[in-house]
Amino acid sequence: LMTDFLGTPPPEAISKIRNDKARRYLGNMKKKQSVPFSKKFLKADPLALRLLQRLIAFDPKDRPSAEEALADPYFNGLSSSEKEPSTQPISKLEFEFERKKLSTDDVRELIYREILEYHPQ
Repeated sequence: LMTDFLGTPPPEAISKIRNDKARRYLGNMKKKQSVPFSKKFLKADPLALRLLQRLIAFDPKDRPSAEEALADPYFNGLSSSEKEPSTQPISKLEFEFERKKLSTDDVRELIYREILEYHPQ
């Protein structure tokens, strides 16, 4: 469990959990102290351990975004964050087609049209 490394989360982090069962479980858990990653992973790069600790933070708001993680000092020299592709999340409207009720013939027609996109006659 995350608590074996990170210790028992503070009450304010537990209160943010929406799942009642998980919130009760963590609230009733015997208090655990965090274990320094450097004691668990003796030969690991300190920068890697710092990044790992950020990535598995108990509260999701404390975790870095993908862009922030890639900009971490651990990755210095491997890439340039300016060159990394980045975009906004895809709109839910892009997936409206999944909500439509289609007949078998409708699906066949859509598949046929998709094939024509790649293999025009």
